[in-house]
Amino acid sequence: MLAQLTISNFAIVRELEIDFHSGMTVITGETGAGKSIAIDALGLCLGGRAEADMVRTGAARADLCARFSLKDTPAALRWLEENQLEDGHECLLRRVISSDGRSRGFINGTAVPLSQLRELGQLLIQIHGQHAHQLLTKPEHQKFLLDGYANETSLLQEMTARYQLWHQSCRDLAHHQQLSQERAARAELLQYQLKELNEFNPQPGEFEQIDEEYKR
Repeated sequence: MLAQLTISNFAIVRELEIDFHSGMTVITGETGAGKSIAIDALGLCLGGRAEADMVRTGAARADLCARFSLKDTPAALRWLEENQLEDGHECLLRRVISSDGRSRGFINGTAVPLSQLRELGQLLIQIHGQHAHQLLTKPEHQKFLLDGYANETSLLQEMTARYQLWHQSCRDLAHHQQLSQERAARAELLQYQLKELNEFNPQPGEFEQIDEEYKR
C-alpha cells in the first residue's frame, strides 16, 4: 500500500507531502490545480520517463519519494529479498531528476537502474488510466498468481533460498575468474619486462661509463 508521497521542486510544486491511510483517498480540485502532478510524480518513482522541464523553474533538481508498506504485498517483499534490497516491511522508491534531464533511481537508499524501479513498481501498485497496462499481462504477476495457486509456501521459500545461493555463487565465480585473468596479465607483463632486461644485459660499471660520456 502507498503510505506516503513526497514531492520537491517538481513541475509547479515547491514542496508537498501526502500521507495515505487505509481506505479510499480522493484528490479533488479545479482544472489546472495540479491534481495530476501527484500521479505524474508517482509514475516517475515507478520508473517512468523523465524530462528536464519536469524540474521546477529555478531549481537544480526535482526529488520524488514514494514510501510503501509491504504488509500485503508478499511478491514485492520477495523481489526485494531476491535482489538484496530489503529493508524491513517498508519500501522507499526515490527518483532524482536534474535540470539537465538526467535522473537517478533508488530503492531503499541504494542506486538502481530504472528497469528495477519498473519491475518492483509493477508489484507494488497499479495505475489505471486511458492507456494503462494490465497487470495480468506481466510475467512477474503471473508467476505470483501461479505460486499462490500452488500453495507451497515452504517449497517456494526453499527454491528462493537456493536461487539466491546459486546467484551469489555465480557472482563469486565471476569475481575469481576476473582475478585469475588479472594475475595472468600481470605475469605476462612481468615475463616481458624480465625478457627485456635479459636482452639488455647491463654489465658492471656500464651505467657509470655511459653517464660519464653523457656529461662530456
